[in-house]
Amino acid sequence: MIRRPGVLGGTSLAVFLAIVHFVNDAITAMLGALLPTLQARFDLGPVLLALIVAVYSISSSVTQPFFGALAEDRSLRLVGAAGVLLASLFLSLIGVAPALVTVFALLIIGGMGSAALHPVGTAVAGGPAVPNRTLGVGLFTAGGMVGFALGPVLILAIVSAFGVEATPWLMAPGIVLAALVFALLPDWEPHGRRPLRALFQVRLLRGPVGGLTLASSLASLAFVTFTSSVPIWLVNKHGLPTDDGLIGWTLAAFSLAAGLGSLLGGVLAPRLGRRPVLVSSLGVASVPLIAVLGLEPGGAPYFIATILAGALLYVGSPIAVVLAQDLAPGAPASAAGMVLGVSAALAGALYVALGWLQEVVGVGGGMLVGFALASPAALIVLAVLRRQPEAGR
Repeated sequence: MIRRPGVLGGTSLAVFLAIVHFVNDAITAMLGALLPTLQARFDLGPVLLALIVAVYSISSSVTQPFFGALAEDRSLRLVGAAGVLLASLFLSLIGVAPALVTVFALLIIGGMGSAALHPVGTAVAGGPAVPNRTLGVGLFTAGGMVGFALGPVLILAIVSAFGVEATPWLMAPGIVLAALVFALLPDWEPHGRRPLRALFQVRLLRGPVGGLTLASSLASLAFVTFTSSVPIWLVNKHGLPTDDGLIGWTLAAFSLAAGLGSLLGGVLAPRLGRRPVLVSSLGVASVPLIAVLGLEPGGAPYFIATILAGALLYVGSPIAVVLAQDLAPGAPASAAGMVLGVSAALAGALYVALGWLQEVVGVGGGMLVGFALASPAALIVLAVLRRQPEAGR
């Protein structure tokens, strides 16, 4: 329930949240863009690189349900603004971290900041202040994906021109937007103060939300495999420099396509039905993902496969969030946090095992396994929605 309308409402509110998500995720792209640099600086192998990715993935995801419930109980505006601020302050310092332990600390704190924004953003964009809930969540998701797409290009351009010492300047836009989040968003009626142990609603994972979370985790693993392993694959197998522009443009094309895919999902779901759009997109996403491994980097077929892979992986993302919110109407932010957060945490943990596999069979072989696991996600969604037919319409 909206207690006091904010400066923004309706479509303008959804667009503003998309801009906030754009800036936040542009900063979170720091890790993927700088992985080859970190590998060279600290002489890291595949397992340690995978552990770095997993630590960020878990810190920025498993805490999402907690922050979502905390925001519902206390203040959506406050938790969202604090999240943007923490992510900007800490993640922008990765480039100047003097030791590996510092990198881990920055990723944990900055990741938790990013975790706080996501359930708040989806709850607001998919709430009563925005008329078209699926499109609102799609806009929010797309904003993040576009930021994640352009972030590596911007970061690598800055590193190439000024060195990694310049990355702390990237915190400035996030600081400004954190203040605007608190000033412009509506004020919701808080649920009331629950005990801390009640904020993480594990019971949601025992029902259909748990099934959606498992499916989303497999899709997230494919996404993390691409954004984290492709830069290493391009450097190690194809001999690219660690700051080569092709790395940034590959991540940009993939993530931008993912953002457009989420918008497409928001448009198609009301027309074709949630179930067919979600199941079909996940079912074929592995095809272009695996095709990337056999194509010459930089060519037109390589970028076409990259774009298709990103789009298909994220067509169903806003649909899964809205489905989870509908299946848990009493805790929409918590449910969104489960689908967005716990799934990414599980994907991060699985990626550590994938890093070990890459060390044993090679980066390409490990990537192949990560990409192939996107398809079983479609079967899991199909099983969930057969038990909840009304939700899939």
